[in-house]
Amino acid sequence: MEILYQKSKIISRVKKYFLPYIELLTKPSGHKLFLLLLAIVSMQAVTSIQHIYNWFLRGMSKLSLNAYYHLLSYTKLPTDKFSAVTLNKAIALTDPNLKDMPVLLLIDDTLQAKFGTKFECYTKMFDHARHTGSSYLSGHCFVALAVGIPVIVGNSIKYLTVPIRFWLKGENESKLTIASKMIADAMKVLKDIHAVILLCDSWYPKGEVLKTVSSYENLELIANIRGDTVLYDLPQCTGKRGRPAKKGRKLSIYVDFDFSEFGKYYVAVRTVMTNLFKNPVYMAVTAANLENHKGYRLFLCTITPDKFIDIFREREQLLSQHPHLCSLFPLFFYSFRWNIEVIFYELKTFWSFGEYMLRSKQGIENFINIISISYACAKLIPFEDDFFSDFSDVSTQTVKYAFGDVIRKELFFAHFVDFVETRHISFENLRDLDILDLFAYSS
Repeated sequence: MEILYQKSKIISRVKKYFLPYIELLTKPSGHKLFLLLLAIVSMQAVTSIQHIYNWFLRGMSKLSLNAYYHLLSYTKLPTDKFSAVTLNKAIALTDPNLKDMPVLLLIDDTLQAKFGTKFECYTKMFDHARHTGSSYLSGHCFVALAVGIPVIVGNSIKYLTVPIRFWLKGENESKLTIASKMIADAMKVLKDIHAVILLCDSWYPKGEVLKTVSSYENLELIANIRGDTVLYDLPQCTGKRGRPAKKGRKLSIYVDFDFSEFGKYYVAVRTVMTNLFKNPVYMAVTAANLENHKGYRLFLCTITPDKFIDIFREREQLLSQHPHLCSLFPLFFYSFRWNIEVIFYELKTFWSFGEYMLRSKQGIENFINIISISYACAKLIPFEDDFFSDFSDVSTQTVKYAFGDVIRKELFFAHFVDFVETRHISFENLRDLDILDLFAYSS
């Protein structure tokens, strides 16, 4: 294998990218992990571990199929450390000119239907999106954390979003507890970042997640919240004796917010008090039709306008080009939350996310995180290695197909050279060699 790495330009560069993950394991386990990562990056579809073994791994190593099953099902891979490596790789790619831009953390969950009852953590769940045509789905629930970093692509600034970690929800586990732990682990790496913004939908801004957000000075929250959340005006100084009120009068989003028309929507913003935080928060309310009260959506932001201007102190030109950005910044940043939905779609469509056949919770979680690391590689390696810079603005599936084509060619050539060298075959006699012998040797 080492000879193969030396002869193969692409494989050696891919191994260099994966090296920080490999070094977290013992040498035998790291070797198996790299082969799995290389297989997932190279193969267009991964239907099972046996499928990977039959069509890729068996020709790469003398390890048995059970060796890979043992790595996934019985080895507790350090997924928390894997996530830290991915996060460090992403942060290292931030352009020096964009250091003052906030880093985004995205938290969400996704359901994966499974049609067997022998899987651990298999359960029946409510599916609001009706993926299978029914309001209920039998399978698994994964809580996912992703990071968005500002990068320069061409002449524009974009947020590059990559998955950090997937956590399979157990029978007695809470999604809020899982999300809180994942955010806390990520903040250990992001503790020195100037500003970090957590983006989430209306499920997560409560309980343990809010406690985690409040415990970090550099962590802010922008979230969609329930329409029936109680809002209060800021407390007024009455001049009367006694303890002043902590909150003002109760507000109605239909009466006490002044809406302005922006395109197809009506938007209103206001600083309010809530029962979720002790300090005032900035609230944005949107509606497509002011007469339809069921269509109102609320967005909570812990960043006040003054703090937002302070974050973008070196970006006055950007603010001047977008005059509404100062007032509508919660909606501007919340729009990046959709990137995690794109990650879910691409993983399920092009990266065989739901094709796992492992039964144990540990095995499923290990395999899904290995797929996640491979997916992150397709997004980050064009920015980390200038050799792949042409892929910086293409989809991950394009990178996957291009890598797979080149890696398979390099493997075939390496096996061909090894076959000729070990059999001491002269090139004059190659024309008489049955090509089937070569395929038999390489497999």
